[in-house]
Amino acid sequence: METKSKDKLRIAAIIIIGLLVIATGALFSLTAFIKGDIYGGIMGILIAIIIFIFAIFVYIRGNKDLKKGLPLKDERSRKVIEKATSKAFLVSLYLLLAIGFLSDDIIHFRDVSQATGISVAIMAILFAVFWAYYNKKEL
Repeated sequence: METKSKDKLRIAAIIIIGLLVIATGALFSLTAFIKGDIYGGIMGILIAIIIFIFAIFVYIRGNKDLKKGLPLKDERSRKVIEKATSKAFLVSLYLLLAIGFLSDDIIHFRDVSQATGISVAIMAILFAVFWAYYNKKEL
């Protein structure tokens, strides 16, 4: 399979996965609203919107690169993802420690699943922020 068709398949997979995640977020929000959890419903909608915006950005950029004849993944993009992943992981560890220490006195979660969900959402946002930063920065 040639590189261009692999890249087109990769963009299609990004769109499909993005749509599935958005649909899951919408279902989560709807379920939360039905149960009366307004905060959970709003968080689900916000997460779905953030993922939607990120997916559109990735699709537009990837489609533009494909039209120019550039590969989706090259040495620089791999390095950007590697740096963003490592920084997001390290910051996430400190985030989890902070949540653990502050969850008894300052931060009150309904249950462990709420803390886990918020932590994972923040981790995803951290990765997106670090990716955007390192993508703009010259490596």
